[in-house]
Amino acid sequence: MQLYIPRVANLALYAFIYYLTYKREFFLKHYNNILMSGYVVSGIAICFAIFIARDGDYSHGMYFAALMVLVYNSFTWSYLPMHYSVILGALLLVSYAMIKIYIHQDASGTHFLLFIGQVFYLISLITVAATSKIIRDNLIKKNLLLQKKLTKIAKAKTQEAERHAKLANLDVLTGLPNRRSMRSRMRQALAEAKQSNTKLTLIFIDLNGFKIINDNFGHDSGDRVLEITAKRLLQTTRKEDYVARLGGDEFLIGLKTNCFSDQFVKTLCEKVKNSVSAPIAFKGQKLQVDASIGIAQYPEDGDSIEQLIKVADQRMYINKQNCKIKRTSAISELLS
Repeated sequence: MQLYIPRVANLALYAFIYYLTYKREFFLKHYNNILMSGYVVSGIAICFAIFIARDGDYSHGMYFAALMVLVYNSFTWSYLPMHYSVILGALLLVSYAMIKIYIHQDASGTHFLLFIGQVFYLISLITVAATSKIIRDNLIKKNLLLQKKLTKIAKAKTQEAERHAKLANLDVLTGLPNRRSMRSRMRQALAEAKQSNTKLTLIFIDLNGFKIINDNFGHDSGDRVLEITAKRLLQTTRKEDYVARLGGDEFLIGLKTNCFSDQFVKTLCEKVKNSVSAPIAFKGQKLQVDASIGIAQYPEDGDSIEQLIKVADQRMYINKQNCKIKRTSAISELLS
């Protein structure tokens, strides 16, 4: 009857530990303490069973085998720190030796030789199990390091791909969307305008005097003008408007708002011209350009982005020619 006590205690302990595995956060947080407590209690139960068992009892060898399995499992079937498993193995070995020597009186005769063999077997088992644990833990560590390295490489490649994808849609100098991105976004805006039966306005902007600045002051001066112009356009327009650099000294503004008047577009164009024509400081010089503007609207001027850009470009060119004519006339009047 006494032998059933440790058996029932072990079963109850294992059932309780199994229950704790469902408390995932608690189990993971206290993993070492839970497992070590389980092994200690099991070890005590097995040693108690060995203590009350008698030589010749069929269960005596079974409990010794259970002790070996427990020791081996503490190394190989769990992830306890090495020193936990070593201490547990040493305690069980010493406990078993004490029971055999002082309780069962196996320190002499043939029983002593059997006892020495069992102790040697336990020591060998602990050595093999510890070696296996070291090999397993090293392999796990290497795999985790490899996984971490591969994850880092994959993350870096993903970030690089995202950066390239972003750069593919942005103008490097000004940070504005480029022509490719503009076409994609304006097609989407045009589709929304068609669906909601509203207008879409494109404002084509070309900088007058940009080439002269580039030729006289160098490309750095031209880059400075483009950067400042981009910032001014963003400051002049609303958050919901779309500003892009088409290339060279050409920019485009798309008005995405559903409801706006022709007067609003006219006012915005005046603000753009005033903002762009403001002087730009560069290495002690004041650089100045002005803007030629062309406007195209859906649905009056076309039902595709290509048509709208073409119309806006043509009107910008006409505006640019008119400005040249006015400047030429003004110069002639001064000379006459």
